[in-house]
Amino acid sequence: MKTLWIALFTLASFFSIQDKTTVTAIFDGVENEAYYFSDDADVTHVFDTMSEEAIKKFDLSNEKYSGQTFRITYTTETIMDEMENNMEVLTIVDLEILSE
Repeated sequence: MKTLWIALFTLASFFSIQDKTTVTAIFDGVENEAYYFSDDADVTHVFDTMSEEAIKKFDLSNEKYSGQTFRITYTTETIMDEMENNMEVLTIVDLEILSE
């Protein structure tokens, strides 16, 4: 039993839990393959990637979405880079436009 717990703990340390978070923000644009949004508190949210499902709903490379307000659902994953530093990767998993 002790071996099982050690194995589970070891596996858990390699995988991060990807909880979904939602934020409402205005789309500012795409730069260097990152998606920029700002909220009412003037906080900039930078998302590294988008899921295929989210891309099918909204092609944010189209400038017509600039300045539009979205409800953004995203996940946060912690990965290790080449220098063995932890990095957070934010992935948009769903978008809902609130204004057009």
